[in-house]
Amino acid sequence: MRKEKLLICMLASILLVMGCVQHEEKTLTIGVIVPETGIFSTAGKAMKNSALLAEEHINKYKLSKYNVKVIFADGGSTPEQAKSAFMELASQADVIVGAYSSDQAVVCAKAAEEVKKVYIASVASTSQLEKMVEEGNKYVFRNSYNTTYWGILTGEFLRISGAERYYFVGYDPLKTFNQGMLKAFEDKTKARKIGEIYYLSSRLSPDDFAIKAERIAKITEKDDVVIVGDPSGTAIQFVKAYRKSGGKALIYSVGGVLALPQTLEKLDLSYIAFQCAGLEETEKTDLTKLYFQDYRKRFGENANNFAGLLTYDAVLIAAQAWKGNTESTIAQLESGEFKGAGGVYRFSKNHQALWGSKDLIGIIAEYVEGRIEIVYPEEFKTSEVIWP
Repeated sequence: MRKEKLLICMLASILLVMGCVQHEEKTLTIGVIVPETGIFSTAGKAMKNSALLAEEHINKYKLSKYNVKVIFADGGSTPEQAKSAFMELASQADVIVGAYSSDQAVVCAKAAEEVKKVYIASVASTSQLEKMVEEGNKYVFRNSYNTTYWGILTGEFLRISGAERYYFVGYDPLKTFNQGMLKAFEDKTKARKIGEIYYLSSRLSPDDFAIKAERIAKITEKDDVVIVGDPSGTAIQFVKAYRKSGGKALIYSVGGVLALPQTLEKLDLSYIAFQCAGLEETEKTDLTKLYFQDYRKRFGENANNFAGLLTYDAVLIAAQAWKGNTESTIAQLESGEFKGAGGVYRFSKNHQALWGSKDLIGIIAEYVEGRIEIVYPEEFKTSEVIWP
């Protein structure tokens, strides 16, 4: 009897321990820097929503061995605010993603090296991030486009549209980005540049975009392409002013607000071409349609197809790559592949996502009389470029 009681007690103890182990979930905390205030706050809302959706999908569909929790800090619109947000998250998070502008991402990358945390830039395009990796900062990765790829997509549009001339319209606060993008395609395209101009922020000069729109409308013709390098809300006002001034050229936007379905639906425009990281119709992986459909169900609006989608993917990448510690996770990011709504991500030796590869390619589309048609890449193509 004593032996039987002892055996029962031992079995009970084993079962109790096993039960505790089974119910003890390993948690991965991912910090997300979003611009909840300041000039990028519209994008910040989409980024935050997308990160929350990523958390839901990871846990629901078991996309990680860990139970994932996302936490947020407001990066505002300045480098100082982004650095403060990064340091706030660093004390709680295992991996940090996000921030919006390039100058914000640079300070976050420096902070990542200071505190030895993996940082994934999900929106910024500056080449400084790749240079920092070359110089020894192994903690920073980027899943968004770099500046060169923005330009490559623009060059692709000029090629497939058959344009002979183009006018480049940039945004002065993003002049470095605009010029880097322009450099990536201007010497490679057969189209001739007939002008280049940068309008000021509306906070500095409320009418500058309208003044320059009127000037460009007088120079450009129906068979020209006007490339709008401004992803912010001022681009909407510029396009309206350009058409109001009689401008007839085809308009191609690098994306941003002029690539969002809800924005395009509200604009009284029959046509605009744009680039983005993904659309519901471009099912690069089984997560593409899921991202767009579930975002609409959960938040009651169409999903953001660049800053939002890439923040969603950054959270997914972090969750798939996490190996329990920073060093092992860096090694996994450098050698592995990771599924997102935008495609399958792999990273170069400079920790840049390999955009332009077979499994990860940007989208060029056109908004035509209330519908979206895809013109690039070929595998998703639903239309030729339709000149207005």
